[in-house]
Amino acid sequence: MKITMTSSQRFIHPYLPQTETQIETMLESIGVSTISELFSSIPEKLRLTRKLNLPPTHSEQETLSIVKKALRKNKTVDEISSFLGAGIYQHFIPTVIQTLLSRSEFYTAYTPYAPEISQGMLQALWEYQSLIAEITKLDLVNSSMYDMATALGEAALMCTRVTRKEIFLVPSYLQPEKFQTLLTYTQGAGISIKTYPFDKETGKADLYAISELTKSHKNQISGIYIENPNFWGIIEEGVQEIGKITHDLKGIFVIGFDPISLGILKSPGDYGADIAIGEGQSIGLPMNFGGPLLGIFAVKNDRKLSRAVPGRIIGITTEVKSANRAFTMTLQTREQHIRREKATSNICTNNALCALASTIYLSLLGPIGLERLAELCMSRTTYLLEELHSIDGIKSPYFSGVPFKEFIFQLNSKFSSNDLEIFLQNNNIQGGLSLQPYFPELKQCFLTAVTETTKISDIDQFTQKIREFILEHGG
Repeated sequence: MKITMTSSQRFIHPYLPQTETQIETMLESIGVSTISELFSSIPEKLRLTRKLNLPPTHSEQETLSIVKKALRKNKTVDEISSFLGAGIYQHFIPTVIQTLLSRSEFYTAYTPYAPEISQGMLQALWEYQSLIAEITKLDLVNSSMYDMATALGEAALMCTRVTRKEIFLVPSYLQPEKFQTLLTYTQGAGISIKTYPFDKETGKADLYAISELTKSHKNQISGIYIENPNFWGIIEEGVQEIGKITHDLKGIFVIGFDPISLGILKSPGDYGADIAIGEGQSIGLPMNFGGPLLGIFAVKNDRKLSRAVPGRIIGITTEVKSANRAFTMTLQTREQHIRREKATSNICTNNALCALASTIYLSLLGPIGLERLAELCMSRTTYLLEELHSIDGIKSPYFSGVPFKEFIFQLNSKFSSNDLEIFLQNNNIQGGLSLQPYFPELKQCFLTAVTETTKISDIDQFTQKIREFILEHGG
């Protein structure tokens, strides 16, 4: 018996274009007769009058083959020695983190709007907040931002909301993309971003310049931002002095930090920070081509500050009819919950999965593990710095300030820094970030990073290849 399927019975693939019948039905429903009429509001000069120049279609098998061939052009850190940092770092990630993240109750979780059925996820975020509060020595932590760059933008907005002043001071040596993100966040709010310079010898914040800048804008500064370690990788030693300057102006003191560095450096709370922001990628997250990341945001327990925190905070309480503990969202002053003009942020999601990864990571390390990790990063950084220092044609370090896990070295001007980059890459080495395109005054300079994943043999090979390059080019 032969069965014939009518057009209405045929299976229509959900990812392929609609049939002519479907198109006609939709046009009739919206009251137009043709596709051309549907797009009649678009001026003729903006319409494409030819067919798209697209390659021929391929089967799934052929497509996978093409994609794999293209991907083979990429080289990952498993195949090369990478000394690239500048905000994203290669740290070891325990296997258990990915295993726990893959659990369905975590992996598919969204914002827990119904706390009574989201206790597990809420507890995980509460634990995250508690761990970050412990390492920053600040009282309140929100349940994550998108990344450190957006956290900085939110901090600038928050400073203006609290102080009603319009000038926010930041280092002139911020990571370039972070600085652009800050400008994007603040331009609509009418906030003026002003920068202070660094000392040309030490690479640290120029305290005298900051003092002079604040004198000329005494009653207009909402806050001052400093990173420790800074973008050059150098440990800032004048943080407390900058905090005092900020508070004398009745401004808000904001510190940016690397969570790993808190294993050996003072916490932001010890410096008198009002707000501390950080990038959580280094504590349990892969580099992921630059994202997703994890923006850390902590504040001291001050009513004016706590009511202005962006995002949301997870709280712990007890049930009305028992002593059982319960977790819930609190201080969630977002646009979805209050009037738009009173919202502290329009952040609609959090990076809960990333925050969970960092929670597991910090739980596994503990305070002693974090201290040992920080020491290992710093000692291997010092080893590379000294090895480069021994090479004629290299100035290492470029600045005299003490580095944590990143520093700048400079290639002698008789050689081409671009040629060195290519030479190293041809030898499966990514030597760091060339700074000249972003900071023209730092000619022939590279920002290079070292973590616990950098083997001594990697460092030895890196320095040996630089020696070979210099010899081959007349050094």
